Amino acid sequence: MKVLLQNLKVKKQTYNNMNKEKLKFEKMWEAANTYVFDIDTGSILPILISLEKISGFSDKDWMFYFKDEMGSAYYESGNMNHAGLIGSKNFTDETFLHSYFSGIDSVLIQQTNLFKEIENINFDELSNEEIKNILTRSVDLIVENFGYYLACQPQYVSKLEENVQNELSNFVPDNKVSEVFSLLSTSTQITKLRQEEIDWIDLLINSKENKIDLDNELKKHHSKYFLLNAADGQEPFSIDYYFNKFNSDSKASLESLGDKRRELDLTLEEIKNSKKDIIEKYSINSSVIDKCHTLSKIGHVRLEMRVVGWMPGYYYNQYILNEISRRFDYSAKELRFLSVNEIYDLLDGNTINKNIILDRMKAFIFIIDDKKSFVLSGDEAIGKFKELVNQEDHSSVREVKGKVAMTGKVIGKVTVFKWTDNMEEKIKQMGNDAILVTGQTRPQIMPLISKSRAIVTDEGGITSHAAIVSRELKIPCVIGTKIATQVFKDGDIVEVDANNGIVRILS
Repeated sequence: MKVLLQNLKVKKQTYNNMNKEKLKFEKMWEAANTYVFDIDTGSILPILISLEKISGFSDKDWMFYFKDEMGSAYYESGNMNHAGLIGSKNFTDETFLHSYFSGIDSVLIQQTNLFKEIENINFDELSNEEIKNILTRSVDLIVENFGYYLACQPQYVSKLEENVQNELSNFVPDNKVSEVFSLLSTSTQITKLRQEEIDWIDLLINSKENKIDLDNELKKHHSKYFLLNAADGQEPFSIDYYFNKFNSDSKASLESLGDKRRELDLTLEEIKNSKKDIIEKYSINSSVIDKCHTLSKIGHVRLEMRVVGWMPGYYYNQYILNEISRRFDYSAKELRFLSVNEIYDLLDGNTINKNIILDRMKAFIFIIDDKKSFVLSGDEAIGKFKELVNQEDHSSVREVKGKVAMTGKVIGKVTVFKWTDNMEEKIKQMGNDAILVTGQTRPQIMPLISKSRAIVTDEGGITSHAAIVSRELKIPCVIGTKIATQVFKDGDIVEVDANNGIVRILS
């Protein structure tokens, strides 16, 4: 893959290609502190290289727009419809499934081994060429990881979800289809997030029973899980974070901790038993069950690819970028406004005009047009974005509709979280009736999620993080509304009807 990566040069010429036809772009996800390097490795190169190799299809047209430290990814609707058809075919093909899941296992093992290697490297002793080689190895693995990750995005599984629900309607009453589908597509595999929660409760219990060396156990816990917060430019959890968390959480009684521990164990057993009961009650056939199992496995591996693979991948890439920053007259942040090939050029002895970087810091748009990549900067990027994406006014909308991830109905007060918000401040605002409204959920906002009575997202499908955690926590969740963060504002009183996928403003 190295040769392919280095042959993909970002185009510098004036870009006018997308004027040739009117394309309809939809915002699919957003992220703060996500710059050119991150998008090149996490979207551009995977779409151009690994995604089609893995799935047999990749986006012909795609773009990412960044301004004011916030970026948003836009997918073309025709491409997404095609992806749904491809995904429905792939994820019902046993040969593809075996290759897909085994490929994910392989790349995660390779990444984990590389991370251990990077931790033990003395970068001072490496030549620029050696630095380039270790960066290339890391980028190659991230690009491959993201190929698998992008191949199970919501648009790739949307048709399969739709087909499964239609098939379920042959066995289940119409008013129960969403509930049964949500249950049967829930994973019973323990995610790294759930394992961290289990290990933390065990640590608290053992500390009360004087069975541990507290300092040593907190350091071990930190070493195992500190990267769960490392995404979107955020810092990993520090050892002080865990000491402070322990001082707070250890105030709970041994009895309440024991209850929480048993509840964590029982949750998965309850899901397994509920699945069995539902299948027997409605005599659901094996074909539908198998498809639901595939969706549950996709949801599980999506989360593992994130927390085991590409979140740590960006963290360890920062080790390398920090060393490049030390050797050249560019800050670590400035380097992240360069493409992969531009960083390779730097290591080869070329210089990059800092005015280009400053322009990109103001705004940039990274575009794939007919499977060729372009990056525009500054005012040119702002103008092109306005040309390509219609800005709609949703101020008069009082109700949104999305997909059901976890059933239930609650009324509460909205807390809108955007990725440039201060999470600690948002947590302080939340009462006991908080409804979390966000673009999408990620592991690092679990403190917000755990205080919420329901979750509403703009993006996501049944295999998304929001769907997984809402079912683990047993709180209502409506996903894929597209516009919830533009309709609702902090303090709105809303009804979340997650039985029907509707969220409406009451006052």
